[in-house]
Amino acid sequence: LEGETTQVEAEFAQLLQVIETSGADEVRTAQNDADRARIWKGRKGAFSAVGRLSPDYIVQDGVVPRSHLGAALARIEELSRTYDLPVANVFHAGDGNLHPLILYNGREAGALERAEELAGEILSMCIELGGSITGEHGVGMEKLAYMPRMFSPTDLDVMTELRQAIDPAELANRGKMLPAGEAPALALRGPHPLEKQGIISRE
Repeated sequence: LEGETTQVEAEFAQLLQVIETSGADEVRTAQNDADRARIWKGRKGAFSAVGRLSPDYIVQDGVVPRSHLGAALARIEELSRTYDLPVANVFHAGDGNLHPLILYNGREAGALERAEELAGEILSMCIELGGSITGEHGVGMEKLAYMPRMFSPTDLDVMTELRQAIDPAELANRGKMLPAGEAPALALRGPHPLEKQGIISRE
């Protein structure tokens, strides 16, 4: 909640009513710094706590408009049932960032593939709701395939041209920033110097 004090107080009263009618066992409101620290400790320990529930999990990162946060969480619950994989939702209610943790057992045949497919469905949902495939952690290799779902070919061409203007040799994150495949610089210039020395490998 944010805004003028009177607005926040009114919205807080509405929020409490929603929480209570939703069947909450207990409602705790921070009264001081120590209370706030305890609440944050619980939030910061969420990921490690989930690690005790499942041998493996995938963390996704997307964002939706705050006004669609409820719809996004409901859709994730539906997807969880469809894929028969539990999802623990960690999110920022204040800005719509989603960090769903998709729980699976890597020893089970096909479980990782199902988890990855579910993660992709969540990203597609973020786009459909007017959000983005990146909440706060960037794209990276994991999300390259989803960029064309969010950006038009023209958008991607402009990004490629900008990238080539700033870093024509593509020294930074070669082949990892845009979904057009391996960087042209790689074909023109050959392997990275560290590859030639056997320090790194693409395989």
